[in-house]
This record gives sequence, structure tokens and C-alpha cells, in this order.
Amino acid sequence: MIIIHAVQKLLNTGKVKPVLYISEPSAGQHMHSWYAKLLSTGFAGKFLVMYVHQPSLLTVLTRSKTINSTISQFYNRLPALLARHNFKPAFIESEMKFIHEGYVISKTNSKSMLGHLNELTLNIEILCRRFPSYEAIDLEDIENAYTGWISFDKTLKKYRTVMEYWMEKEALVV
Repeated sequence: MIIIHAVQKLLNTGKVKPVLYISEPSAGQHMHSWYAKLLSTGFAGKFLVMYVHQPSLLTVLTRSKTINSTISQFYNRLPALLARHNFKPAFIESEMKFIHEGYVISKTNSKSMLGHLNELTLNIEILCRRFPSYEAIDLEDIENAYTGWISFDKTLKKYRTVMEYWMEKEALVV
């Protein structure tokens, strides 16, 4: 099971009543906590929902404007993203089993993650406006670009990319 911490606008759009839910990941689970935010694409009435893993900042993009309408896309896009970046097949399979157990929608609870979401939002919304149409937005290309996103890890007191985070977890085939 995963927890999806949704920002208020996304909760309002989907008419979802969040629960205050805190849990630990299952034994062996690495992708337990996700943040979700609604993104404007610059095309009238067309939105993306961005899912960002806490703490690695791995980013998955889906087309639509609610969690309920994008969760199946998330389930399909996440393993494809992991495979494109040489994650171990056993790791992908294991994580997807946990993810397919279901999800709980909760409120956001980390100001640090909200800061990261705001930075990603600004950059991705600018990128979306460079495409000639909503249908032409290349989600894979944007997701791939953000695997190199650099952020500061306060606990380790160092900068690292999304992929460096996963290399340290030995989730990648090197």
C-alpha cells in the first residue's frame, strides 16, 4: 500500500476527503510515500497530475486532473519509468506488488516536500508550454529529464540527483 499526500487544490478538484494517515512502509518497500499535485499545462482545461516520491523526488506524470482518473496511469507509468532507467527487474516487481495493494489519500505533511513540488511545478509547467498541443506533451521526456534533478538532502548534508539516491539503495542495475 502507498500513501498519496495530495495538495489541497488536487483534493478539492477530485472532491476527496483526505484522512490523517501515517504508516510505515511494509518490510522491503521503498516507494511508500508519494506527493501529488495538479499542474497547469497552458492548454485550456487540460491538466497533469504529478506524483513525486518522498524522499527520492522520482517524478511520474499523468494526464487528467484527479487522483481517481490518473491512478491507473500512475500504475502503468511508474514501472515503465523504472525500466527505462535500469532499475533491477526484481526491484520493480517487488515495488509494484506493494503499490497494487492499494492507496490512501492523505493531506500533505512536509513543508520541505511542498518546496520541492513548487520547484518542479514551475519548471514542468514552463516545459509544457513549449509543446504545440496538450497531446504533444512528451511525458516520458519530461520524466526522464527530472531523474537528473538535483536536490539537497538535509540528513546527509549533500546534494544528489534522483538517480544517485536510488544508486545508494542499490535499486539500479549498474
